[in-house]
Amino acid sequence: MELVIDTNIVFAAMVKNSVSRHLLLNSNLILYSPEGLISELEEHKEEIRRKSGLREEKNNELMAILLSKIKLVSKESIAPFLKKALEFSPDVDDSPFLALCLAKG
Repeated sequence: MELVIDTNIVFAAMVKNSVSRHLLLNSNLILYSPEGLISELEEHKEEIRRKSGLREEKNNELMAILLSKIKLVSKESIAPFLKKALEFSPDVDDSPFLALCLAKG
């Protein structure tokens, strides 16, 4: 099964050992996210570390493991679908994820 993963799912998986983390680590799933995921996670890196209670080294290790399971899709690949995604996206920040869903069919 293929799924598009948004930043909130990765954030939740980073903060605690939860359903989100198990979902990201499930080898039966093929996971995708826009490449902007990396910058969003970087913006909230300290908040994630603080909420997770992990030391920086362990936090970075976990993030690397989780991100290795996600195929990042370039902005150029989803650009043709952004206009349509914006038509029904309740939040402009979510439009790249919806555009990726449209791109994946």
